[in-house]
Amino acid sequence: MSARDRRVVVVGSGAGGAVTALELARSGFEVTVLEEGGRHGLADYGGKPTTAMQRLYRRRGMTPILGRVPIGYVEGRCVGGSTEINSGFWHRAPREVLQRWRSQYELADSSEQDLAPHYAWAEQALGVAVVPGAWPPSTRAFARGVEAMGWSFEEVPRAAPGCRQTNTCAQGCPTGAKQGVSRSILPQAESLGARVRTECRAVSLERERERVRAVLVRHGAEGSGRLERIEADHVFVCAGPTETPALLRRSGIRDRVGDSLRIHPYLKVAARFPEQLDAAGSVLPLLQVKEFWPDLSFGGAYFTPGHLAMTLGENWTANADEMRHERRMAQYYVGVRGSALGSVRPAGADRTSIRYELSRLDARNLSVGLARLSTLLLAGGAEAVFPSVYGIPSIRAEADAARWLDHTLPPANLSLVTVHAFSSCPCGERRDRCATDSFGRVFGFANLYVNDASLLPDSAGVNPQGTVMAMARRNALRFAGAQAG
Repeated sequence: MSARDRRVVVVGSGAGGAVTALELARSGFEVTVLEEGGRHGLADYGGKPTTAMQRLYRRRGMTPILGRVPIGYVEGRCVGGSTEINSGFWHRAPREVLQRWRSQYELADSSEQDLAPHYAWAEQALGVAVVPGAWPPSTRAFARGVEAMGWSFEEVPRAAPGCRQTNTCAQGCPTGAKQGVSRSILPQAESLGARVRTECRAVSLERERERVRAVLVRHGAEGSGRLERIEADHVFVCAGPTETPALLRRSGIRDRVGDSLRIHPYLKVAARFPEQLDAAGSVLPLLQVKEFWPDLSFGGAYFTPGHLAMTLGENWTANADEMRHERRMAQYYVGVRGSALGSVRPAGADRTSIRYELSRLDARNLSVGLARLSTLLLAGGAEAVFPSVYGIPSIRAEADAARWLDHTLPPANLSLVTVHAFSSCPCGERRDRCATDSFGRVFGFANLYVNDASLLPDSAGVNPQGTVMAMARRNALRFAGAQAG
């Protein structure tokens, strides 16, 4: 590897970008990481949700996915990206998903055996394990319902060794127990010489034929400062499933880019139990039901009085008095493996337009999911279940829940969110479906790569962080080996 081929710019410092930076720095490359947000320490974490949203979230936590049914999308904008504000839940992609990717996208070297060492590496680096000690009351209540229904479930491992259950995952973990990549991966990369530059928004890529020559960035907390041109021999775009395709398209790179966004739509419910759960003072429920995967999954949602008010607020006149029972309430979700394709488009240099049209199948699955989740919670002892659906009264009997097995919730009345987006630049060897080859190299370019959630060919139906990190490491090692050879 000659000196002129050593300069690598990594755009983004989240799960994919951090792993890319570490492995390339370890292989002797001169790595510069560009992060649009700021760097924050433990002293900045765990505060008020509104403060956290301003510091750590893109658009202060208010990124809309547009469509006939708008969906709230949440992602990080800070060193470490969304790993700093998620719950740390961890999955490996199921065998069925990997087989589908190989079959439908001709994705090479992606079997369970191929990815296993990369998953294992990441799990060791992050200390992935189940939460030690007794389950919190909100988890025990959920478990009662699952056992009463006779359904299969699992306690989901988390990248949070030594979790102290402060219930501040979404504001950044102030104890340092949750291993966002700002604590676990990026410091290793920096110790090997990688440089992380904050408050640098990548505006466009400067191209010359089949090569990218430089990244044009704008400085400042809101991307409003001076412009700078940063030369690179290789560029890895790891800005996330919305900002990666937006950057590529702003740079004139459009083939299969931003046309196939997939998400997991989530519908939340609040449940009131006869006993005190004090969900605001413990980690969110730790179990997930996989009985109906891949179409449906059920689990626990983040809980604060403010989040409870938002859920109850869909029918506030009827529900306002429930706030006095806050200590006896917890939140849960039904998630569906979205069946539609969304799109990502740049809206100028500083905004991104995201669209997803909820499909009839999505709406039907959400309806069936609400019926089954509500039945589960009632079987677990809940006195009432409050869906975040306008005009739908609280569910207090199994007969009320069973209605939605046969009827579809009014799509326009749904209040949906998602924290999982991917597949906006799918990888594989199918040029008619993929934006990059199997290892993230953008088709038509010799030195431009994507290495984040954008690459996942379609929905894995599970939390994607583990698969993002495993594939990012696989790709980075492949790149380093090819350059050395």
